[in-house]
Amino acid sequence: MRFRRILPIIAVSIVSATTLFPGAAHAADDPLTVGAVQGSTTTSPRTQRSPLAPPSGNGTSSAKHLVRGVVTQLALSHTDTGAKQYGFFLQSRKDATDGDPTTSDGIFVYMSTFTTLIGGYAPKVGDEIVVKAKVSEYFSLTELSSAEYVSTLATGLDVPAEVQVDDAVPPADAAAADLFWERHEGMQLRVRSGSGLVSGTKVYDSTDDAEAWAIDRDDPLMKREDPYARRVFRDAHPLDDLPGTVDNGNGNRILLGPMGVKAAANDASAVLPPARTFDTVSGDAIGGVHYAFNKYSVQPAAVAFASGPDPAKNHPPKAATRSREVAVATFNVENLYDFRDDPFDGCDFTGNLGCTGVKPPFNYVPASAEEYQKRLGALAGQITDDLHSPDLILAQEAEDQDICTVTDGALTCGDTNDADGRPDTLQELALTVKAAGGPAYDAAFDRTGADARGITSAFLYRTDRLSLATPAADDAVLGASPKVVYRGAPLPGNTDVSNPKALNAVLPADVDKSTGVDGSNVYTRAPQVGLFDVKAAPGSADHYQIWAMSNHYSSGPDGRVGQRTEQAAYGAALVTAIEAAHPHARVVYGGDLNVFPRPDDPVPANPGDQLGPLYAAGLHNLWDDLAADVPAAAYSYDFEGSAQTLDHVFVTDALYADLIQIRAAHINADWSGHDPDNPKRGASDHDPQVIRFQSRPALSVAGARVTEGAKGTTTPLVFPVTLSRPMSQPLTVCAIAGPQTAWPLLDFDPYLGCRTIAAGETATSFTVTVRGDDVREPDEKLTLAVAGISTSVRQTGPTATGTIVNDD
Repeated sequence: MRFRRILPIIAVSIVSATTLFPGAAHAADDPLTVGAVQGSTTTSPRTQRSPLAPPSGNGTSSAKHLVRGVVTQLALSHTDTGAKQYGFFLQSRKDATDGDPTTSDGIFVYMSTFTTLIGGYAPKVGDEIVVKAKVSEYFSLTELSSAEYVSTLATGLDVPAEVQVDDAVPPADAAAADLFWERHEGMQLRVRSGSGLVSGTKVYDSTDDAEAWAIDRDDPLMKREDPYARRVFRDAHPLDDLPGTVDNGNGNRILLGPMGVKAAANDASAVLPPARTFDTVSGDAIGGVHYAFNKYSVQPAAVAFASGPDPAKNHPPKAATRSREVAVATFNVENLYDFRDDPFDGCDFTGNLGCTGVKPPFNYVPASAEEYQKRLGALAGQITDDLHSPDLILAQEAEDQDICTVTDGALTCGDTNDADGRPDTLQELALTVKAAGGPAYDAAFDRTGADARGITSAFLYRTDRLSLATPAADDAVLGASPKVVYRGAPLPGNTDVSNPKALNAVLPADVDKSTGVDGSNVYTRAPQVGLFDVKAAPGSADHYQIWAMSNHYSSGPDGRVGQRTEQAAYGAALVTAIEAAHPHARVVYGGDLNVFPRPDDPVPANPGDQLGPLYAAGLHNLWDDLAADVPAAAYSYDFEGSAQTLDHVFVTDALYADLIQIRAAHINADWSGHDPDNPKRGASDHDPQVIRFQSRPALSVAGARVTEGAKGTTTPLVFPVTLSRPMSQPLTVCAIAGPQTAWPLLDFDPYLGCRTIAAGETATSFTVTVRGDDVREPDEKLTLAVAGISTSVRQTGPTATGTIVNDD
């Protein structure tokens, strides 16, 4: 006999003849199969509804229905107020389903805050029961609610043997994957041992919800030779599962959730074990399929992970050789708020009443001073150990609070607003870096660039090498009358003379608002424009200037599309204004642009190109270099198990010519942020990027040609010599002419000489005198070699060929 316990006689009346004889017709009071409750799914899986539920919206049937199934798993969660929520998964036995492959044989039974059903029954895994319940649709999850206990048909069942447990192997096509999941909603699925994680464990503190994304162990992506390529990349990417730009939605991702783990531990605060991308599932993880927040998930009762390759070792940044290189980074520090109540801010501390458009709770505020200090320590460690203390950091998502000043190496805070014109959190981060043995940094921003809740972009810069240039009143961007050509009216603050400076404009009325906007201006968080004096090397007398722009575009890559495109257009206008006033300016334009590299919307019907204005302005997106060089490392964010790039660095031609290398430091996006064994990982949700540039000017000589001339005549052969940028001190350059097929004294006068390129200049030339003759002969050639008499220059083209064109 299949049951371990003889059924109570009272249960016999519930098990109709249709149970004993499947071909018999159902009586009105016969229990339904779960499949009959779920209904058939053939199209539109995410909007599929039970035929017994109301036809639209969140709602519950007025009638109750008898439903029979096995309790396969318990579930537990809690709300953001701490209220526990109970439930369980109910699934038809293999021999008692509706036999329809288009229906799911499992369903979630929602119990709210109660631990028992109406009638006093406490669900127990392995029991086969009959319940009488209403059928509800809750944000597209079909569930049973207000369930009454009717009877127990069996106890102690071996769940995996009695109910169908399929492998979690959704297809890569998103629409087909939705169909797979909906036909398994509420059923037990198996995430197979060896499946690979494509995200770290993410925990939502207010509810202790958690998630980790995986792909099946036999997914073709798991067969790749490079272990760092065994993940999902968002279309379009060189390592996407389908080459080209067609977006299949990466439906092969599997979401693991914590409801079963919580129930097994009888602890609503329990979460999934900490894990990182490239770890693997250790042992099969079996759980019910749930649907919430527009995501299907498997909620296993137990799950463990085995360590995989360290994401931080995936082509990490290298330390700059500071005698000849300068390093620039972009870093979204994710809601870096301190644990101080700014008396001038209504939304930066628990208990505040709120700001315009910002209401409690403020889940971005640290829970304690200790938590804040721990976060500072993690970020400081990342800056020194993983970014190698770059010279300049373009920061995003720092709090704009300014009630503190740095005095004798310590932060002193009071009740004065705009205390020193620097963001307190970044100043404190700089002090934390210094206290840990790192270099001295200073912070800078224009506070008018912050949004309503006090988030701002800013700069951190090393004071041993960089300083803010004094802004000129007539400067084309930092001055009182900016020469920024843009079709929207400039905001009044644009006339401030400031460095850094936040600039903004009114959003033009014709901007496409079909996908939403956030405010009436181009930006809610205006770009920070900074002009820095940079020493060619620490202690060097030679210095030059770098323009930097720290950006934080409107969020949601698929929302606010028209506004974000306009933000790129305004950014392009800023760069154009700088280059018009300062030819060959070295401009780095970067930050969290909240959209993907070109093509940002790979679906042919929706081409997007939100960053198009920056490309059209002649800027180079260094992601293209990163993707071409190390494609497995070309991402800065992980969204629901899909690696993608939201953080970008664009540069002008002059700075692009100085490029050595760009790398992303994979120290956050692939990590849980709640792993005690890796306290310096997951301190943000974005991976910073570090770019190394040549800091010394390049000296080069170009070739020259001249017609030989008749015997007895001489002709100058002029070799142009150039520096890639002006120096702040004179440079002596020497040259010597040597033979190839032309010979000194016979074809040209010997030459050895030196010239000076004045400070602020970039060119000189050397002239070799060519001697004419009347001999019919091939063209002849000579070499000019040049050298700068200084260690402050680099030789990129030290020799050139001069050609004497025969005219006989």
